Amino acid sequence: MVDDVSPSRADATHRAGPQRPGRLWFWVALIAVLIASLLFGPPWLLYTQGLKLVVQLPQPPAEVLPATQQREVWQRAGLGGEPAAAVLDPVSYLASAAVQARPPAVTAFAWRVASDHLRQEARALGPLEKHLAGAALTIWLTRHWSLGQLLSRSAQLDAGAPPAATVPKG
Repeated sequence: MVDDVSPSRADATHRAGPQRPGRLWFWVALIAVLIASLLFGPPWLLYTQGLKLVVQLPQPPAEVLPATQQREVWQRAGLGGEPAAAVLDPVSYLASAAVQARPPAVTAFAWRVASDHLRQEARALGPLEKHLAGAALTIWLTRHWSLGQLLSRSAQLDAGAPPAATVPKG
């Protein structure tokens, strides 16, 4: 008996083979997007959940210290060199904590302002919620306040100044 394979059927099989690079790139791109979503999605989700725990966001100080006084606040904190700003994001914040890397120096000032603000709100939060809200607010502060504003508010806290005003979240 002779195999009944017509030429058109053989051509169709040959064309449908693994010679479709567009399909391969689609799957590679899809897998890359899924991996990126799994790596970067949860930190941003935690960040937004932490900010939801903050009733009102702190307002920056009305007056910013001159650069010489900012440098003094920086040096009183035991930091050398010139004050340096750093903008945090949830992914790098969690990654540095996971590998126990030293965070940027400005983080200490932002954390201090954030924790003072959360203390002033006096909400009954559990330990995990307090830490999540504090971390989210620390990140938010580095993204929305200047270094001068953070150092000025930190100096106000050193002097025992009253709490900063708040701005409703919107």
